[in-house]
Amino acid sequence: MVETLRRAAPAAAAGITADPTEEALEELKASLRRLLATLLDRALGIALDKVETLARSFDEIAARGGVPVSALFGGLRAKLEGRSPIWGAIRGAFAALSPGVKALIIIALVLALLLLPVTVVLLLLALIVLAIWAAVRAGSQGQK
Repeated sequence: MVETLRRAAPAAAAGITADPTEEALEELKASLRRLLATLLDRALGIALDKVETLARSFDEIAARGGVPVSALFGGLRAKLEGRSPIWGAIRGAFAALSPGVKALIIIALVLALLLLPVTVVLLLLALIVLAIWAAVRAGSQGQK
């Protein structure tokens, strides 16, 4: 019986060798890589879900907060995305406006573009009249 115990002890450990082979090390490395990839995938998935939840809550707050809050969150979102926060604030404020106000702003911008040449001509005409008036006044003061 003592002999069977002595023989059984080395036989039980026969599956595990003292020197790890290259094959076992490569399998361990591959398993660790898969584990790391899975952990990173899960961690990034959780982080993205949290960011999306936060963005949705910002959208809800902006929708209820009116133009100033929408402008603030629009600028903040643009800054976080690496874009111009001023343009993001303008877009956020415009998005919070009612459809009627949006239409009025668009009409005003179109009229401003159409009337820009007329405005320039009127400005030049006003400058010519001012120059003639100044010349007449200077001439009349010089004669006194």
